[in-house]
Amino acid sequence: MIETREFELKRESGRIPLAKPLAAIAHDLKARAGKNGRPVIKDEIDELWGHP
Repeated sequence: MIETREFELKRESGRIPLAKPLAAIAHDLKARAGKNGRPVIKDEIDELWGHP
């Protein structure tokens, strides 16, 4: 059991944490929005998802 867990830890150590690519995506989207970017309100999100 210990060997299995050690193998898993070694395998996972080379992976990039999910927070890093998500932060990069958020940064890119914010940069694309430029100075005219604005927060999206809940009603707009509901409309995009087809919620009444």
